[in-house]
Parts: sequence; C-alpha cells; structure tokens
Amino acid sequence: MKQVYIERDVKLLEDLQVAIDGTTVTMEGKKGKLVRNFEDFKVELKKSKDKIHVKSYFVDKKKKAKMLAVVGYLKNMMIGVTEGYVYRSKIIFSHFPITVEPDNKKRLITIKNLYGGRKPLVVPIVGDDTTVKVDKDDVIIEGIDKEAVGQTTTNMKEICRLRGKRKKDPETFMDGIWKWASE
Repeated sequence: MKQVYIERDVKLLEDLQVAIDGTTVTMEGKKGKLVRNFEDFKVELKKSKDKIHVKSYFVDKKKKAKMLAVVGYLKNMMIGVTEGYVYRSKIIFSHFPITVEPDNKKRLITIKNLYGGRKPLVVPIVGDDTTVKVDKDDVIIEGIDKEAVGQTTTNMKEICRLRGKRKKDPETFMDGIWKWASE
C-alpha cells in the first residue's frame, strides 16, 4: 500500500555550511568539502536554518528505503566533514612477511610478498581525500567520505582473499590485511 508522502528531518551540526541546489547537496566543514547528487533517489530536499527536510511522494516500500538511505548519507556526510573517518586494518602473516606500500600521489597501494608471491598486488585508493599510512603492522585509512574509506579498506581485504589451492584450508592460510577497527 502506498503512502501519500513521507518526510524526515536531518538536524545539522554546528560549524557546517550546507548548500542545496535541486538534488545536489554540498557540505563544507573544518575537515573538507563533500558534494553528492541525489537525483536517482526521487526525493525533495529543502534546507531551513538548522535542518534539512527530506520528502518523498507516493511512497511504496522501495521509495521509503531510498529516502531513508538519503537520510543516512546526509548524516554520514555531516560526520565526515566535521570529524572524518579512520579505519584501521591489521597486516597478518605467519611465514612470508607482507609489505604494504601506499602511494598517495599515484592513488595506489602495493602489497608485496603475499603468500610468498613474486607479483605485487595493486589496490586503488578510492576518493580524492582518502589517505593511507602504514604504522608497523597497521594500515590506517583516513578520509572524509565514509564510502571511499570503506571501499579502500574492502578492496585491500578482497585482493588478499584466499584463492586456488589455499581456499581449501583457510585455517592454515590466514595471511592478509584484515579490518581491525573504525573510529
């Protein structure tokens, strides 16, 4: 059954500049600036002094899910431009020492010596503001866009996934880069 409309309000944080142009939202805070277009979500966005009003008409189950996703994206954008996101991953190996070399200028992460392999594995760094650092056995991924930081972390984990003959015995082959914590 369809509802005529559904509406949610997103309360804005202090020290945040928000501009809405149709379905494009621009947020700027002390950490940086994020721009996102919500055209595909079929929502109406309006800004008041301290809130963003998100409204959708003739709502069924899918439209409601999309509208609530927009609310979540807006909240993530606010946290990102004010505080930022930090994901920590742990480098784990049993025999062959893995080396991780981030290159923030070329936007690439090189993983060497995974399971003793000679060919280095290359992972792209997603997003313009995402930075990667290595501190001993920790890989620290920081940025203002939660999706970009999370996707970079997931890409590192996925490239280290067990394949071939190692897939049959995951308890023996536990080498890789595993997500440790997020802040």
